[in-house]
Amino acid sequence: MIKILGITLIFTHLAAGDLFLYDDRFQPALGLDYNSATKFIKNDTTESSAIDTVAFVNYPAKPMLYSLMLPGLGQYNNGDPLWKSAIFVGIEVVSILGWIEWNKQAEDIRKQYEIFGDNHWSLRSWVENTLLNPIAGLIPYDDFKLDGTHKFVLHLSGSLAEEFGKYISSDSLTAHPEWIYNDNVTVLQDQHFYENIGKYDQFVGGWDDILEYYIEEKTVEDTIEIILMTPNKADYNNQRSRSNDLLRMANYAVSAIMFNHVISGMEAVFTNQRNARAKAKQSNTDVGLYYDPRNKYGIGGITVSYQW
Repeated sequence: MIKILGITLIFTHLAAGDLFLYDDRFQPALGLDYNSATKFIKNDTTESSAIDTVAFVNYPAKPMLYSLMLPGLGQYNNGDPLWKSAIFVGIEVVSILGWIEWNKQAEDIRKQYEIFGDNHWSLRSWVENTLLNPIAGLIPYDDFKLDGTHKFVLHLSGSLAEEFGKYISSDSLTAHPEWIYNDNVTVLQDQHFYENIGKYDQFVGGWDDILEYYIEEKTVEDTIEIILMTPNKADYNNQRSRSNDLLRMANYAVSAIMFNHVISGMEAVFTNQRNARAKAKQSNTDVGLYYDPRNKYGIGGITVSYQW
């Protein structure tokens, strides 16, 4: 609000993009459409004064929020062609369906390779082939032993649980290999168990086809790593690898969903701002007077209309 030569000029930003100047003795300008903006009027006992008028033409955050909630909705709000919204919606649908399907397939394969491991790997074979009657060709390998770097969790029950506790390390089998013939001793088949039997040479003796073992060489940086394998262990690892690949695909689908929301939001804001600039270039300005019967010359103020 600016006061010049006794006249208060109030700059008003209307929804239609019009800018007006008013006298402090507020009188409606002839022909002015007041439905295009919100007016805040302060009344006293003698006269009314126009305090302020505020309305915003453009809300760039609005289409962005729409797109962050549902990709393509911001483009629809901007009035863009439907094919643009359809692209973002299509990516969203495909990504969600892919995430669901790849997770399902990975879970199905996980169940299959765990059953395969249960059928072809046993605690008894591991202890017998590694400690009690070790495979001659594998004895020279440092990792071919029970008490290596990695461990299983053994579940004890009955009198053994009372003496040693319910859960103990598989290293205890070095001192008590006879436990493998006791039904009160089982291995805890958790996620670490299924990872260990396929990943580490320490547990290769537990596979039922250990006599068919072979050596694989894997290059790791500047060194060559020796891997002890059996046909069943290789089959098991291939199944785990397929399951993990599907889980990675599911993670990629989640990333695609996130990027789809962000890109749709950014594009909606960019288009919104571009359209606003285009309208601004087509703007025109008009200056005029408005009538006031209480004024000696009938002039109550100046109107400036800026349209875009």
